[in-house]
Amino acid sequence: MNFLISLILLFMVISPSVTYAMGVVPATEEVIVPTIEFVGSIGLPGTGDGQFYYPRDVSVGLAGDLETGLGSIFVADTGNNRVQRVQGDGTYLYQFGRFGTAQGKFNSPVGITVDFNLRIYVTEKDNDRVQLFDIRGNFLSEIATGEYNYRTINGPAGIDVDTWGNVYLADSGNDRILKFSDVGRFQEAYGGFGWGSGFFDNPMDVAVDKHRYIYVADTQNHRIQKLDYDGQPLFSFGSMGKEPGQFYHPQGIEVDDRFIYVSDTGNDRIQLFSKQGKFVAAFGKSGSRRGEFNGPVGIAKGQDNRLIIADSGNHRIQELLINY
Repeated sequence: MNFLISLILLFMVISPSVTYAMGVVPATEEVIVPTIEFVGSIGLPGTGDGQFYYPRDVSVGLAGDLETGLGSIFVADTGNNRVQRVQGDGTYLYQFGRFGTAQGKFNSPVGITVDFNLRIYVTEKDNDRVQLFDIRGNFLSEIATGEYNYRTINGPAGIDVDTWGNVYLADSGNDRILKFSDVGRFQEAYGGFGWGSGFFDNPMDVAVDKHRYIYVADTQNHRIQKLDYDGQPLFSFGSMGKEPGQFYHPQGIEVDDRFIYVSDTGNDRIQLFSKQGKFVAAFGKSGSRRGEFNGPVGIAKGQDNRLIIADSGNHRIQELLINY
């Protein structure tokens, strides 16, 4: 009995903030601790070219060339009801969209992602839909506009596309993640309202890695959940608070081969975790100076280990460099 108690206490010491689903055996991993460096800031408050008003999300074109998107930053310029494309150095390229409900117009665009076919997906919180555009901003089609599993989409937020072209949408008002094929056909719904493993409370973002593991910013539950490619919960990490590894309304998430990157929105910082949910590093604090944040939301991995963040309340985009 004493041996069993010792094992339980040892697990609590090693992994105090990671909760694994029943039957899941945690994998061992070597955690690399990177350094994080401020690189630069893009944009000013306003309505002009290259200016922003409460930008909520960013996506980076990682395929193609200068014309088709390589290295460009696509910004959901929410308060201006448009999408802007800028270069990493801040050079303005073009924009598309304006306020409205017709095709090609926006009402609070809050999520954006660019797929490997050089198409742009934009979610609209107040039009309750997802629109698809080509790389130049020409309207192609609407997806995710109907009723799925007896519920219409309500406040769609973060969006991501996996390497197979499947689309994952944070249907925040319905506390679930929706999955669509590359042609917009509904496939599955994951989650529902709740606090238990695999349930969500107002999830605001979703990210998918190359192995099709799904990561969800479970915003009102102040945690991150990881699901397998069938939507089954694997583990969660985080709790409400200000300490390292804790969150206050996290609203943005990104993943790569090494790390999980989280916009800890209410704490005005960016946190990095291992792929098994172990805290690695944090960067930033409240403020408006270089490297400070005011409600960071969308987050994307760019070229050369750069991290691009929509610093929403400061009406700008900030870039960090991850060194390891």
